[in-house]
Amino acid sequence: MSVEYLARKYDIVPAWIGAAIAAQMFGDAALASKAVCLLLSRHCIPDDPGFPAFAEHIALRAGFGGYQGYLANGSLVSHGNGRLLGAHPNLAAISRIEGVVEYKREGLSGWAVRPAWPGQPPRLRLVDATGQTLSVKCGKPLPLEDTSPFLPRYAFRISARTIKEFQPPFTLSGDNSPPLLGSPIDHRPLQAIPVCASTRGASPKRLPHPATLALVMPVYGGSDETQAAIRSVLAAATPGTKFIVVNDCSPEPSLTRWLEKLALKGKIELLHHTRNLGFCAAANTGLMAAAGCDVLLLNSDILLPRKTIETLRAIAYSAPDIGTVTPLSNEATICGYPSPNVSNSMPDMKTANLFDRLAKKINGLAWVEVPTAVGFCMYIRHDCLEATGRFRTEIFAQGYGEENDFCLRARQLGYRHAAALGAYVAHKGGVSFKSAANALILRNLKILNKLFPGYQDMISNHVKLDPASPGRSALDEARLRHARINRKSVLLISHAHGGGVAKQVQNSMSSLRQQGFFPLLLTTEFPENPEKTPYPWRALLCEGVSEDYPNLTFTLPSALPQLIKLLRTLNVVRVELHHMLGQHESVREIASSLNLAQDIIIHDYASFCPRVNLLNRPEKHTNPRYCGEPDMAGCTQCCQADKANIFETLPIPQLLNRSHEEFMKARRVIAPSMDTARRLTRHFPDITPHITPWEDDTLPTSLKKPRSGQRKIVILGGIAPAKGLNILLDCASDLQRRHLPLEFIVIGSSSDDDALLSAGIKVTGAYKPETLSDLIEEIQPDLAFIPSIWPETWCFVLGEAWKARLHTVVFDLGAQAERVRATGRGAILPLGLPPERINNALLNVSF
Repeated sequence: MSVEYLARKYDIVPAWIGAAIAAQMFGDAALASKAVCLLLSRHCIPDDPGFPAFAEHIALRAGFGGYQGYLANGSLVSHGNGRLLGAHPNLAAISRIEGVVEYKREGLSGWAVRPAWPGQPPRLRLVDATGQTLSVKCGKPLPLEDTSPFLPRYAFRISARTIKEFQPPFTLSGDNSPPLLGSPIDHRPLQAIPVCASTRGASPKRLPHPATLALVMPVYGGSDETQAAIRSVLAAATPGTKFIVVNDCSPEPSLTRWLEKLALKGKIELLHHTRNLGFCAAANTGLMAAAGCDVLLLNSDILLPRKTIETLRAIAYSAPDIGTVTPLSNEATICGYPSPNVSNSMPDMKTANLFDRLAKKINGLAWVEVPTAVGFCMYIRHDCLEATGRFRTEIFAQGYGEENDFCLRARQLGYRHAAALGAYVAHKGGVSFKSAANALILRNLKILNKLFPGYQDMISNHVKLDPASPGRSALDEARLRHARINRKSVLLISHAHGGGVAKQVQNSMSSLRQQGFFPLLLTTEFPENPEKTPYPWRALLCEGVSEDYPNLTFTLPSALPQLIKLLRTLNVVRVELHHMLGQHESVREIASSLNLAQDIIIHDYASFCPRVNLLNRPEKHTNPRYCGEPDMAGCTQCCQADKANIFETLPIPQLLNRSHEEFMKARRVIAPSMDTARRLTRHFPDITPHITPWEDDTLPTSLKKPRSGQRKIVILGGIAPAKGLNILLDCASDLQRRHLPLEFIVIGSSSDDDALLSAGIKVTGAYKPETLSDLIEEIQPDLAFIPSIWPETWCFVLGEAWKARLHTVVFDLGAQAERVRATGRGAILPLGLPPERINNALLNVSF
């Protein structure tokens, strides 16, 4: 993680200085000056006697005559002449005090900080409704928060006795700074008698006359997103629809100018706030301007498909008691799609239109009741709005929870809230809130639960029941059928545990796409607690990424007919069985149910070894080792002696019989290496595996020679006992005992990082495949070591090591030894070699 990354993410002075120093070290004067400029534009000049000379040096090297900035007391100072680095600093940012305030029975409390000068507690000013003021001093710092780990928060408390003679609402702010979040604050509405969240009033009996529709969008920042949102709304709005945009004192002049041009052209009705009041107040301004209308309240980071409005409006008038309607969206909590209550990736406008069109086609005007609408796109019928009233800014201040409060009040009046299963709107959302915003969210959530006891339980029960699930599943099916177009499908069956199997499955799917097929993957839904969830897991059908179609899950065997029916509609012409780990046994019937002969791809030894990898433990507490592949009696004894790590419950004879039947029915049995084929035919002599290497080892490559003397040895990928974890620990122990000039680095993760770290082995942690080459380049290793103790069927990390130009040391078994022997790109050590001799080989091997 670079200092520039920290500076941009957390915007703190030490990181900006560090970024400037780093740029200077690399001779990049422009980047160094940019870092100092960003510091000066939003922060006070640091109280460091060395900073003036440092800043002046950076400025002069970049061609400036000096620099300019604010002191903590608000004085603007300039050093040098001519063009100054940091000229015209952002006074609003430098003066701003952030924080939050809440009401408790004892009075007002909260915290505040001045980000531009965080080392000192700020002073606040309380102003009541009559203009009476009170100076408030912040005190001791609170513990740091994860959202702002480098920014202190200074607590303050104002007793109820102190403000007894003051008139609410109270506004707390710093000089020349907007009010703290949660302010203005009025405690009087909080004295209302709580009403159970589930309380429902008598439903309206008559459907009201349709009203004119007004679209209301509060805007503030994010010029690009806001403009895209407004363009999508203008394209979707029907003639006669009012479009009211409320500019909540945007800090972006270019956005304000763009909005004013639209208003002059008559495309929008533009309302301005002279100071930033927050979403809640801005929404109310729009609601007042839309009096008597139905309202579609929109966030400024949405993309509205062309036909969504008519679907929402039709549902709104489909029953007398529907007060609000919310569409599905990628970012919409209980209305989320494809997965609810998580952040799904936001589609572009074209895809959003497709989702909306398919949703309407498959789900029509279907809807389910939800406890509350979701405010990003909230259709409010005019009679519900008139009866319920606007959002309560006096309680929810700048916002969050105001639409939930509105919906619960509407519920008390008999209105229901609908989630439209046939409508979709894209929504960016998912913004990382700063510490103060998070505090306001928590504050407002507490208020919501206080005013409406049982609210959280009502939401939890809804999530558990998930009435929208059939609608999401139907949309997933429609999307999958649309994605196939007129192609023939190939079904690949595998597990959800990643690793080399998943890599080869993805490679195979990519190859199938190039051949013009539509690949389908039947994997398993990964449970929240996989260690505590016994197999089989629910089957999941997708195009290769399970998150794209999370609703296409099947509880087998009961849902097997439903799955077969869907596969037939997808025109599956071939089945590839890669792995059954975690799958229900009924999955083995899919190929025959479709009247197809399947290809069986060998990734391990599950066909004859219940442990999959040919490892056993001679004694209960010893480390695993290669079993040597005994006869049937030996295999049976192995399974009876140690029940750990057994993935197949069938007795050995039945396992062999089942595998033999499947192999004989298969179109092809495919093995990636000659070694794998030999082991397979030893147990099934009447099959002839097709040997298909997963990678092309014949391509030319130039490996670098390891250095003599001190050597860095990298171990790639996930390291567990089967992958040589214990071998590695023993080698590290010998290294320390003999003070050898060796260094082991695991590029990846392991099943016991603590043990590796305690042994002096560095562990980078899990990595993304595209970053591996950079990690290896940064470490500059001499050799790669694959300490795997099972006969791998291929070993992808061996190919990765060769791509990094590393000679690789392996043990003499499996595909790893076969490939090194065939290419000469490494050294082969006898299996079972003591750690002393392994280390000696790593030190002395040369090529």
